[in-house]
Amino acid sequence: MAVDLVVVQSPLNPTYQYFVLPVRVVVQERAVISFNCRSTISGDTLLPMEVRRDAMLDSCAKRPMNATAKWMCCKRNTFALALLCVLPVVTLAQRAGADQNPPAPLGKLIDIGGYRVHLYCTGAGSPAVVIVGAGFSFNWGLVQPEVAKFSQVCSYDHSGIGWSDAGPADSCVLRVNEVHTALKNAGIKGPYVMVGHSLGALVARIYAGRYLEETAGIVFVDHASDFRAFMPGKSKPPRGEDAASAPPVSRTPSVSPMPLPPVGGQAHGIEDDPNFNKLSARDRELHLWGMAQARNQMALRTNENINPRCFADAEAFAKGHPHPLGQRPLVDVSTDEMRSAEYVQLQTELLGLSQNSKEIIAEKSTHFVIIDRPDVVIDAINQVVQSVRNNIALPRN
Repeated sequence: MAVDLVVVQSPLNPTYQYFVLPVRVVVQERAVISFNCRSTISGDTLLPMEVRRDAMLDSCAKRPMNATAKWMCCKRNTFALALLCVLPVVTLAQRAGADQNPPAPLGKLIDIGGYRVHLYCTGAGSPAVVIVGAGFSFNWGLVQPEVAKFSQVCSYDHSGIGWSDAGPADSCVLRVNEVHTALKNAGIKGPYVMVGHSLGALVARIYAGRYLEETAGIVFVDHASDFRAFMPGKSKPPRGEDAASAPPVSRTPSVSPMPLPPVGGQAHGIEDDPNFNKLSARDRELHLWGMAQARNQMALRTNENINPRCFADAEAFAKGHPHPLGQRPLVDVSTDEMRSAEYVQLQTELLGLSQNSKEIIAEKSTHFVIIDRPDVVIDAINQVVQSVRNNIALPRN
């Protein structure tokens, strides 16, 4: 099977060109697949290869895993096959624009002590809403402008992605320290409503644990799943286990450059979502630029590796406290896609962090709720903001 590449010219900057795969490769069981990526312009073969998927499947079958873990393993391997072709293509796209100046940042580059991170603030009013990822700041292009109509809102790119400088080895604690320092140095007054999608939800939890008095409320958007339960030979530690006893985190690069989907979800990026085109031309272009940079690819691929430590750090905050957030409003936005028993249990645990909490299910949404159902995310943020402003409980409906 030959996979052709399409060269797309940037609508905002004609000097940029991107190589794009127009199809999704589906690998049948025990098939031998030949990848022959060739350019539609030159016809040159860019990356010939042959892969035996049966060996990868056998590696899953031989591991002592439960059914869910085995499904995840094989799903990841299938995704890895596609990335064998995709990742070098992204590198080529990066080379095509390597000599060009990057687009101007949407916000400001804030010095946080030796390096700078990108902070994009719009709107006015308190409490300020702080979006801590995951992914790029411009991926929130359907949410941030609407939130800015009723409060100040800031989105942030952690070190190593977007316009932010490279920083120390990535971790959720590092991201908490970065955004905390950036907000202070930028003069954004707290307390804040912290908003996190996927792995960013863990960053929001850890922020609340470290800076509880600076946290007015929290919104989780399809909180990341706990991968510790699906590591071979590992089991999920009891809730509230001390972070110091968490298993060591592998530094092997992950195959997935995107935010982590929930267990049972499909492994793909936001640009694969059919609602990606709802983003403005500017934000789509910025996403293509971001994903074309090799350093962004490397930084985003750490998400899976830091997941276990992030969970342990977040659970340390809840240790010995049945409702560690007290009466601070918490809205948990989940989806109706593949609501397994483990997924439902996670939502129950999240709601227990506060005595003033509620779940909103985003119907007909994938993991990328911020583009599939931005209206639900905006409403969740507004409910928390109004609860804080008026010192009232969240509405029950």
